[in-house]
This record gives sequence, structure tokens and C-alpha cells, in this order.
Amino acid sequence: MIEKTTKSNPAQSNSSSSFSQFETSLNVSKASSVILKYLKDNGKNMITGAQINQISENQSGKHSLELVDAAKFLARHPDIFKLVETHDVAKPDDLAGYLNFEWASHGPLDSSPAASIAKMQDTFDLAIAKSSKITEISTGKKVEIDSSKQRPSN
Repeated sequence: MIEKTTKSNPAQSNSSSSFSQFETSLNVSKASSVILKYLKDNGKNMITGAQINQISENQSGKHSLELVDAAKFLARHPDIFKLVETHDVAKPDDLAGYLNFEWASHGPLDSSPAASIAKMQDTFDLAIAKSSKITEISTGKKVEIDSSKQRPSN
């Protein structure tokens, strides 16, 4: 099952909390297309939520940045994965098949409420991360300015 990934502090400036250029432009159809290509290239018919999470972590380092970003998108938005996986079945079973991703890659979910919420969440997360970086830089500059104004004490 895909568990929603959250950042304890989205303002931290490490690679797992920052968004790549590709990741900022992702939507449901783009992420689905990338996962579909991965399934095709690896002769797989389906993928589980747990496998999506593993790919998003890329501990092996063997996955492309685009695949990792697409997996991160789905891991951050488990409601999107649920919509993809239940396209052809009534109940979620944590298995999304090749045909599910093929269908989703054509864009039918891009205007869904879940996709709109996902885009809004990603936009806020990106804004928070950028704001934090600006605060970090401006605080450092302020400290430099303040220290240059200090007079030596006798």
C-alpha cells in the first residue's frame, strides 16, 4: 500500500525534500507515462504501492531521475495511485496494472479533484522549500552585516 510520504521539515535543503525541474512539471498523465515505460522496459504487468515507494527512495541508485520523480509523485499522492489502480476494479488492492497506467497516461485524471489537490500540495511544498532557503540566505547575510558593525571592545 502506498503510504503518503511527508517531510518532517519541508524547509530542510537536502535532496529528498527539494523538487527537480522535471518533478515540478509532473501531473498524473506524465507520471503514469513514466511508470508505464518502466513497466514495459522491465517486462512487468503490474506494480504495487510498496514497489512505487521503493522506487521513489531509489536506494539502489539504479533508477532514472524521471522514474524516481514519477514514483515520488505517486508516493506523495496515494489518492492518485488509488484512482489509477481502481480504474478497472471496484476495490483497491494495491496493484496497478500496465493497462491502468496506459489509461491514466492519456490524461483522464489530470482534471480530477485529486489531481488538483495534488498540484496544490506540490505548489505549496515547493513554495515552503523556496521560502525557507530565502530565509536561510537572508539570515546568513544579516549575521554577516551585524558582525561587521561590531566594534572591538577594549
